[in-house]
Amino acid sequence: MDTFTILPKAFVHIEPKQLLLIYIGFLLFLFTISAFLLRHRRKLEIFKYKTLGKLLSDAEHSFYLVLRQALLNEKYEIFVKVRIADVLLPENDLNRGNWKSAFNKISSKHFDYVLCDKNTLSVVAVIELDDKSHDQVVTRARDIFIEKVCETAGLKLLHFPYRANYHIQSVRDKIISSLSPPTI
Repeated sequence: MDTFTILPKAFVHIEPKQLLLIYIGFLLFLFTISAFLLRHRRKLEIFKYKTLGKLLSDAEHSFYLVLRQALLNEKYEIFVKVRIADVLLPENDLNRGNWKSAFNKISSKHFDYVLCDKNTLSVVAVIELDDKSHDQVVTRARDIFIEKVCETAGLKLLHFPYRANYHIQSVRDKIISSLSPPTI
């Protein structure tokens, strides 16, 4: 006998109450699967995005060009808009909840510019361009937080105020002197 001839005979001995329970169970199963698929369908949706065009604002781009000129013959590579969590991480001695909280505080923030050693790409320093938005209370609080984060990590943080024009040699001198070990 094959399965298809045995199966109908197996259901002959099922009482109506049992058949009703099987039917309800099957409907609950279908409902659960449907709910799961509907809930996860949103994760599969592809939203529409648009390009911002330029990576840097006009002020950031202008200062980037100044940095490139100031460090032209130096041993540094300049990277722009680098996520802080790609440069720094919370210490591992934190419990899981505190580590995640500390990580979340830096994961959506970025450094304006990151200076790296040309050969190793080791981070040497970070640079923030302070435009007029840095006078706002929220931005100032962010700046203080970033300063503390860099200080605890022992990472050199340099600030440059936004200007319409820069003296390239002055920018160079500030960077080089801050990266040089103090003379005794």
